[in-house]
Formats: sequence, structure tokens, C-alpha cells
Amino acid sequence: MSKRVELLEKKGKFLKSELENFKNTLGAVKAERSSEYKAVAEKYFGEVLTIEGDKVNATDERIEFLRNCPERNYDKEVLTVYLRGESFRDNDVSRIETGFYSTSENSEFELNRMVLLGKAAEIIIDHKDDILAEWNFVTESFSGKINDARKKVYDADKLVSENDSKISAIENEIVKENLFGEGIKFKMPENGRTRDLPGFDARWDYRIDKVTSIRATRKTASGKSYDVEGTFAIDRWDSNKNEYYTEDSCFEVKAVKADNIERMLTFNKELIKE
Repeated sequence: MSKRVELLEKKGKFLKSELENFKNTLGAVKAERSSEYKAVAEKYFGEVLTIEGDKVNATDERIEFLRNCPERNYDKEVLTVYLRGESFRDNDVSRIETGFYSTSENSEFELNRMVLLGKAAEIIIDHKDDILAEWNFVTESFSGKINDARKKVYDADKLVSENDSKISAIENEIVKENLFGEGIKFKMPENGRTRDLPGFDARWDYRIDKVTSIRATRKTASGKSYDVEGTFAIDRWDSNKNEYYTEDSCFEVKAVKADNIERMLTFNKELIKE
């Protein structure tokens, strides 16, 4: 590993740690906001939670009503109330919509669910404007904190990406220098299968697989093609030992598309020997 890459990777660890901290902060602010949304939901819809274990979850755009389903032993979503603006870009909500499943089942659970749906519908009819107003108040109260936390996450994520790009650029530069220098060698994949070694299209009708080493000997004037040489693995059977073994065979190809070689190197970075 080059010194430049080592320093950038150390910097990357710090930047990723900062990013994670900012994400945690954003998550905490959103959780605090959700608890306020939940308080609004429980204020207006608490009376429909008539069975022990009933509960609601709330986010900025929905309220989920959950009830324990004895037959299935889990909390089933029996009703979802959506709070939406005129468009998906709007922060303020101006509409309340409902979502629920239909069934012909007449179990006690489903009959009680119908009661819940009816009561919730009455509450929406009677208190729609108040619910929307309080929902928007919570949204506005947290908008500054949310926007600030999101910006910090965005900026930190951008720094991480830029640092990763610098590392990739340096690594690609080193790989290309080695390709035109002493060449590049590939180690055997962890699964030990030669068929998972790198390969590239030398011509439209000629492909070289199981590459174990490669070196570029010449670049065309346009820089779009390379003359390359190297070795590829051949699996052979040892009848004395009753097992397969691998040996290298040489190849030499002229005017291979540079993109084909560079793509092979990029996709197989983890197999390049240091």
C-alpha cells in the first residue's frame, strides 16, 4: 500500500466515523419528532385503541394502527392513516387518506377491526382540520433541527465519497504503472477455483480466462488499445496422485481494447497481489 493511500484511508476512517455520528444525530432527532407525531395520533385516535395491546406508530407521513392477532401471534397492521401534502415536495400536509385491507372473514378479530375502522373514520370526519394543524405544527417545530442534521449528513457523506474517489484514483494509477512496468499477478480466489480468476475479451471472438498474470508491452497512439502478454491457468489431471493440479500457460495478444483490460483490473482488485 502506498503512503498516500495509507494516509487517505486513515482520513477516511475519521470521516466515516463523523458521518456515522451525524447519521445517529439525525436518527435521534427523527425519533424525537416521531414521538411528537405519536402523541398527536394518540390524542385524537386513542379512543379507538380499545383492546389491550393496541398501539399506534407514527412518522411524518403516516399513522399505523397495530393490534395483536392471536391466530398469528404478532401485531397486525389493521389501519394506516396517510397525511399528505398537495405534492410529494410539500412539507405541510393538507389531506388525510386511509388504507386498510378487505376480507370476507367474520372472526371476532375482524369484526373488532371493523369497529376500529368506523370509529377512526368518525374521528377523521370530525377533527380532520385540527389533526392536520397539529401535525404541521410538529413538522414546523422540528424543521430547523431536521434540515441542519440532514445537511451535516449530506456534507459528511460528500467528503467520504470524495476521499474514496481519491483513493480509487491513486490505486488505479498504481495499477496502471505496474501494468506497464513489471506486470500484475493475480492470486488464487479463496474458493480455490481457477474458473473464478480474471478474464478479458482479447477479440470479439476470442476471450482469455483464468488469467494469473498480465503485462502491457505497448500502448497504441490513441491510447485505446494495449499489446499484452501474460499467463493463464490450465487445470490438469495427475493420474499418479489422482488429483488435479494447475500450471500456467503463456499468451500474447496485440491491440486489445484498453477498456477490456482496465475493466478486468477494476473488477478484480481484491485478487491483485501486492
